[in-house]
Amino acid sequence: MLFLTLATTVVLFAAADVKPATRDVSYTGQKVLKCFPSADTRANSNRISSLLTNPLFDVWAVGANGTVDVRIVDTTSAGARIQTQLEELFDRCDVSIPDVEELVQQSETATLNADQQQEWHEEYHRYEDIFAWYEEKNSSYPELVNMSIAGFSYEERPMPAVHITAGSGEEKLKIYFQCQIHAREWISGAVCMYIVDYLLENFGVDERVTAILSELELIVIPFVNPDGYSYTWDGDRLWRKNRQVNPGSNCRGVDLNRNYNDHWDEGGSSSNPCSDTFHGPSPASEPETQVTSNYFMTQGYIIGAIDWHSYSQLILRPFGWTSTDSPDEPWLRALGDGMSAVAFEVHGRTYASQKSIGLYPTSGTASDWFYGEQATEANRGFRAAGYTIELRDTGQYGFLLPPNQIIPNGEEMLAAVLYYCQAVLDNPIRVPGE
Repeated sequence: MLFLTLATTVVLFAAADVKPATRDVSYTGQKVLKCFPSADTRANSNRISSLLTNPLFDVWAVGANGTVDVRIVDTTSAGARIQTQLEELFDRCDVSIPDVEELVQQSETATLNADQQQEWHEEYHRYEDIFAWYEEKNSSYPELVNMSIAGFSYEERPMPAVHITAGSGEEKLKIYFQCQIHAREWISGAVCMYIVDYLLENFGVDERVTAILSELELIVIPFVNPDGYSYTWDGDRLWRKNRQVNPGSNCRGVDLNRNYNDHWDEGGSSSNPCSDTFHGPSPASEPETQVTSNYFMTQGYIIGAIDWHSYSQLILRPFGWTSTDSPDEPWLRALGDGMSAVAFEVHGRTYASQKSIGLYPTSGTASDWFYGEQATEANRGFRAAGYTIELRDTGQYGFLLPPNQIIPNGEEMLAAVLYYCQAVLDNPIRVPGE
């Protein structure tokens, strides 16, 4: 498959019509409930699955302890009935965010005020500015960075692929990160940039960084969902999916993290285009899923892959579609536990390490695809240690995490990443017989 060079795309990108910042959605009267589980674990899992696929509910997060954060979107009497229904389903539901509109306005104010700050990682940034930031790194570190365009989104935004490694010549083992798959999870892309920045600035300074980049190649996809991310700035701050037009429906978008070609539509997703977990009409139906899958499969020797999300502070390993242990469960569990331990040492934040299905069933997810058969068949004898990492916080701010938490979140995840890279380098998962 032919991938575009960066120079090929600059003209296309520069010609794009950038819309002014607007928000056409109000969240007045909306709130978020934190619902606490009953003692019946199986019943809780079933309740969570039904909520996730029901378009009447906007499930923000599921915690390691089984709590569920749900946004009540309907502010009429129907919304009150929905809240009553939730309270009947769970042991109890408390209001965790009483006024979503107020919290969104606070987030917008923080973003505007941050424009006066000098530190890039103290604020969130638009798609166009992030793209330019990676271009600048590509220019400033030519001996370490190689940036190209992996493909284009549904709305034809370029999707860059950033390769970071030291030296040239023999092909290396690789680590793959993808960021911003869910549009509203702004901290995802911000943490990816923090990690990239640290690696580049500390090559030749930090012995761990120097050793890792000398032996490994890191591939970063900064935007899996550039259209959705852009829409969170200019339309609906709490948008999750891509911006696909669904034939026969007034509801737009596909949940890209239910669209990968690995046990697609086998639980934890919806066939309803109005649902936030709509899995699309077929496996890998979406341009963004196709771009990331195809790019991954052309690389080879990928020994580790992380899909970055928020929120709930979780380190999730395969599988999401079955309770059966993966063949590498002991190693993947130990690896996740190790990342959790080193992250905790930084700021005392707990990241629960567990199997994905321990939260609730999911299928067609990126991390299961990384570890699964289609990706492995193209991976030249290796199986990627695939993870989903859910970043800060645990519900105080949810998707509206203040920008002053970007750096500390980046610091604890940097520690986890350095541990992860060295661990998979020392003990990659090899496919028997290949």
